[in-house]
Amino acid sequence: VSTQSTGACQMPIEDQCIEVGDRKWHPNHFACSSCGTSLAGKPYKEDDGDVYCATCKAARQRRIAPEAGICGMCKRPIIGEYITLRGQRMHPKHFRCEECGCAFVGGNCHEYEGKLYCKEDYMKLLKDICSFCHKPIVGRSFTAMGRVWHPEHFVCFHCKEPFHGSSFMEKNGQPYCELHWHELFGQTCGKCNRAVVGQVIRAVGKSFHPNCLRCYGCDSALGGQGFYEWEGKCMDKKCFLKLPSDVRKKIETKRKEQIKAEKARAKAAGK
Repeated sequence: VSTQSTGACQMPIEDQCIEVGDRKWHPNHFACSSCGTSLAGKPYKEDDGDVYCATCKAARQRRIAPEAGICGMCKRPIIGEYITLRGQRMHPKHFRCEECGCAFVGGNCHEYEGKLYCKEDYMKLLKDICSFCHKPIVGRSFTAMGRVWHPEHFVCFHCKEPFHGSSFMEKNGQPYCELHWHELFGQTCGKCNRAVVGQVIRAVGKSFHPNCLRCYGCDSALGGQGFYEWEGKCMDKKCFLKLPSDVRKKIETKRKEQIKAEKARAKAAGK
């Protein structure tokens, strides 16, 4: 049975033939399309239906795409058009979403671990990525502040201790335990310099724990009772009465003015 040659001579093939793709050659006609070197029994390279020896194929590649080189995705030679992404050249066919295969349009391309995704699939991927370690979450997860975490990674940003179901406080997008939030960002006691959590007493322009606000004269606790302020210090009534009369008069006058001002502010706020 003969078959028609689609190689060099276009003559019928009665016996053996060499077949590459849709083309057939007589063995003695199977030669490099560029230099004519016989390729029968030798390595060859196919390109657009033609066959080449290794030397001519490399020269053809340099001639067709001297600047393109190797595709950054498939690591195969680039012949013809190419695109550049992140400093690497690649075949245009690779510029598609890894998940759904859609072509990227405008700014719809996002990278994750060396792969490209459309915005929709990229957001789906990030939905299950731990906000702390940035690795996928398999199994239980914890959602807080609009993000997802491994349960063991949802910890205080300062001390790294887990919350164990207790409340947390947020600052600049990071979670903090109540103690360290107050210590770092809240009110500090004017006496012990520790965070004031819960009940606080304001005096002489500072915040105090109830047990830390003490009389300057006798060191008795002032929390829960009236006191007098004098030159940045607090006094109970007994020590206040020991001051010279002219000093007491100045303090009393200033105190009445402060009370009057506070009432005026409260009244204005209530309107």
